[in-house]
Amino acid sequence: MAKSRSVKSKRVTRKDPYFDALGKVWPYVVRTYDDFKDEKPIIVYELPRRMVYAYPAIDYINDLTERTREQTRQLYKRAIEADEFMVFVHDTKKRVLRSYVFPIREKP
Repeated sequence: MAKSRSVKSKRVTRKDPYFDALGKVWPYVVRTYDDFKDEKPIIVYELPRRMVYAYPAIDYINDLTERTREQTRQLYKRAIEADEFMVFVHDTKKRVLRSYVFPIREKP
């Protein structure tokens, strides 16, 4: 009779290096968004240059690859409806583009 082996599942908690990198420049992200909030921009944090940009949403989305364009449109639309904004981290060395959505917090 074959013995059954029990394998314990390990939860692997991986840190998101792009989220961590974004945290390091968060005050600049918020300031950039605040400067252009009336236009409801998309914010882009470009690595490794460590530059933060604001882009008109429609222009930015239309410049994405066809594969990600529609998904990003839907995500952006839901973000705006929920009073949130989109931030992309673009790692030009590793050719990674990761998106995040954050709530808009009004200044007290």
